[in-house]
Amino acid sequence: MKKTIQKKSKHTVFITGATSGIGLEISRKFAGEGWGVICHYNSSDKKAMALKEEMMAYGVSCVLVKADLSSKSGIDKLVKKIKTLKIDSVINNAGSYLASKHFTKLTTDDIDKTFMVNVFAPIRITSAVFAAMKKNMFGRIVNISSIAAKYGGSSRSMHYGCSKLALEGLTRTIAREGAEFNILANTVRPGVIDTDFHKKFPKDMKARISMIPMKRMGRPEEVADLIYYLGSGKNSFVTNETIAIAGGE
Repeated sequence: MKKTIQKKSKHTVFITGATSGIGLEISRKFAGEGWGVICHYNSSDKKAMALKEEMMAYGVSCVLVKADLSSKSGIDKLVKKIKTLKIDSVINNAGSYLASKHFTKLTTDDIDKTFMVNVFAPIRITSAVFAAMKKNMFGRIVNISSIAAKYGGSSRSMHYGCSKLALEGLTRTIAREGAEFNILANTVRPGVIDTDFHKKFPKDMKARISMIPMKRMGRPEEVADLIYYLGSGKNSFVTNETIAIAGGE
């Protein structure tokens, strides 16, 4: 990619889980449209620096924020940092279930860490930026849920499905509170998307794909295009919606 001279971005987006999968494609999409990007990551400094270099090649600013969202102290650290930054759009993308166990074997710690990443962090992040968005009369919030919120997850991902359904509740509250201030909040429910996420929790992907009416996995860039629309100024009237991008599921 040819490097360009960095220019001042009119708007800035904050993306959690920005260094891989759907998060990486979201980062590319916003940067390609001229948005400054604030990219959260957890562990890989190498990936984060590569992402920053790629973002700056678009000619936009890029700020990296490292934090472990599975812990209270990590969330507190992140919130303290983002309160000092101008943020016009938030994409609560980071999500995981840190224990692949049958629900009868889950511990309180297993459930707690999953909810920390998928629910508590988005609540704290959204709350931290809401007042500034209200003052500016502009804000976009996109919460990335999962098809698991619709079907309840499998017997080994019940805690994940429940946490994503809770995240969708955040969308509804923020959408009602923010509408009169031009703060629009929506949920995107990706189906089976071709990312490394599925390699962490292997299953019979051929059988799983056969259940999708379109008979293929989704592409991360397809999800990113939808998220960009909802999370940018292109969206001027869509709020309080849950939109699936799941090939017909």
